[in-house]
Amino acid sequence: MLLRHICEVCGKEEILTSDQAFNQGWDYPPKMGFQIVSPRTCGSCGISGTLWWAMTMEGKQIADLSQQQRETLHRILNEPDSIAVPN
Repeated sequence: MLLRHICEVCGKEEILTSDQAFNQGWDYPPKMGFQIVSPRTCGSCGISGTLWWAMTMEGKQIADLSQQQRETLHRILNEPDSIAVPN
């Protein structure tokens, strides 16, 4: 299954299978699980700029999130449809 991988820190986008993404260091479903707020990063970025970090480590509530963070949350909650690549 091809998925659109989007790094929420640097904005890098790639279309990869789960195995390809895993081998390239992406933190992304389905290895982590869909619809779970956890970092969505490429192999080069850390987690301190992620939605997960903002909510878990900084204690931000949804009302406190930036527009980009809210868009990331919406994408995560609508996985896998939001990142699926049509055949």
